Amino acid sequence: MNHNVFRLTDEALHALETISKESPEVYLNPSTDFDALLRAHGLDVYAEPMKGVWSIQPISLTPVESGQPNRADVQALSFYDNLIGVTPAMAMDVNLWAWVCHFRIHAYSIARWRRRSNTNLERYVKTHWFATDSGQEFRMRNAAARTWWIAHTALKAARASGGAFDEHQALEHYANNPTQWHLLMKDQFTRSPLMAAELTRALLNEAKGINAEKGVRALLRWLNLESGTRVLDTLPTTALREVIAGYVEEIMSDSNMVADRRMVRNREPFRVLNLGAGVQSSCLALMASRRELPGGVRPDVAVFADTGWEPPSVYEHLEWLKGELSFPVITVSAGNIRENLLHGRQPDGKPYLGIPAHLVRPNGARSIARRQCTDDYKIRPIQSWIRQKLGVPRGKVVPKHLHVEMWMGISADEMERQKDSRDVWITKKYPLIEIGASRSQLMSWFMDHYPGRYLPRSACVGCPYKSDSEWKWLKEAYPDSFIEAVEVDEALRHSMKVREAITANGDSAYIHGSGVPLAEVDFSSTIDYDNVMRQECEGLCGI
Repeated sequence: MNHNVFRLTDEALHALETISKESPEVYLNPSTDFDALLRAHGLDVYAEPMKGVWSIQPISLTPVESGQPNRADVQALSFYDNLIGVTPAMAMDVNLWAWVCHFRIHAYSIARWRRRSNTNLERYVKTHWFATDSGQEFRMRNAAARTWWIAHTALKAARASGGAFDEHQALEHYANNPTQWHLLMKDQFTRSPLMAAELTRALLNEAKGINAEKGVRALLRWLNLESGTRVLDTLPTTALREVIAGYVEEIMSDSNMVADRRMVRNREPFRVLNLGAGVQSSCLALMASRRELPGGVRPDVAVFADTGWEPPSVYEHLEWLKGELSFPVITVSAGNIRENLLHGRQPDGKPYLGIPAHLVRPNGARSIARRQCTDDYKIRPIQSWIRQKLGVPRGKVVPKHLHVEMWMGISADEMERQKDSRDVWITKKYPLIEIGASRSQLMSWFMDHYPGRYLPRSACVGCPYKSDSEWKWLKEAYPDSFIEAVEVDEALRHSMKVREAITANGDSAYIHGSGVPLAEVDFSSTIDYDNVMRQECEGLCGI
């Protein structure tokens, strides 16, 4: 069953404009009955059917309950396909979209174009329910017209792209980047299907991450100038693509023109290898030094964050690595974690431990304390050193032209440990995952290239994530270190300031996962040293 599509009469449109000026607050109520309002103005007949236009089903759009309102634009294609017979010329009919806005998508319009507290209410209503001063603004602002036109743009571009993308990809992009669509709509020459297609293709690909205000404006301005000397949309697709690509390359090489600093072109990042001195990061460093990674790229520096409480084997291995690598190894530290634990404090002196100790409540329930040691003793010291190297003090914004590529020693069998950087100026890179190297393959590689050489694990002496085989090895190989771990374990329960620093609930804290004092754990039946490191510490400890 087809449904009629109407347009308001001029008299009805004038009446609604008067209402919007006298009582604009009615437009903030999603239940407003515009039929009743017009009848109260003496208009029993206020709309007329449009000839040759109908809808397949009743016109409606789902209100935006939460999240980014622009995401509602993904509904535009179904809205567009539901309206049969509408042409671009008809799509400039103020009376048509005024009827749709008032009688079909009023609740949607309120949710989609939420009024900001500093926006004049009368202007807000005029912009989204009626026509504005120019046709260009009308297409971009009127709630119903904009919904139709953004779908029309996406379809037009997709059909002219030769299969480079489809209308859903185009619409998804412009829904997430509405400013880019606005700018394209303002330029007359982008009305050409070919221009719209090639600009959209560029924005989806090589111009990804461009700054919408500066970058897209610059691109359109340069193309406008170019179109003054030759008609761009008469060029073959390949030639037009080359013209656009040339300007995009120049724009994306300017950090001021790029919103996502990771996309800035033609600059070398400062490459830092996060060296844990364990199996993966050691092999990664050695492979890079031997130029065995794709492209032969090497880091500029490796940084080892020393907690001050690593097993002696790790410090010995680190010194050996320094002699093997062709790039410098820097050691940074936030202090000695063991000393801080025994004093019940963080590196900054605050009374909190932040280690994932195993907690046993008075009722026997188990839990694990919140871990902050990775942040305190690994991430922050490394980032502090990098900032110092870049000349950017803590708390200051890192300029866009500076970019750090952080190499992480995580193998292909531990892909779930990948994490994006929390800082926009750092991009994490996982070379071992890129080459598909597993931990066992790395061990084999190391033994082949460095026969007879011991490759230790990197983890704090008193790390609560140790397996029984690791505890057994530590106790047998480094009894003094094991005694240090026992001292910290005892302090967790018997030192008042340490106990208060880790829990305020009367829990008993233990280093060993059994909830038994470390000194009392029997490791005699534990089998050989475990080859699988616990998958913890945010991809930083023990790699």
